[in-house]
Amino acid sequence: MKHFLNCKECADLLLDYLEGNLEPQTHDKLEKHFAGCSPCLSFLKSYQTCSQMAQQLRDQQVQIPSALEDRLKSFLKEEVAKD
Repeated sequence: MKHFLNCKECADLLLDYLEGNLEPQTHDKLEKHFAGCSPCLSFLKSYQTCSQMAQQLRDQQVQIPSALEDRLKSFLKEEVAKD
């Protein structure tokens, strides 16, 4: 088994890391990588901030203008139809 993780592997494991779903050995490897890789540490911090903001917004109801709602729905229908 390798003793280090590359940046892509770290990004792939990020959600499991934040949710505490990694084996201790993998968790430790990830933490060591973050300690020595400032771009990955910055990405982790950004990811955490976005997740926290999404959780805060999840329960809030946002009122948007009906014209915008109609445009969004139309756009989404067109995108789904492309697939």
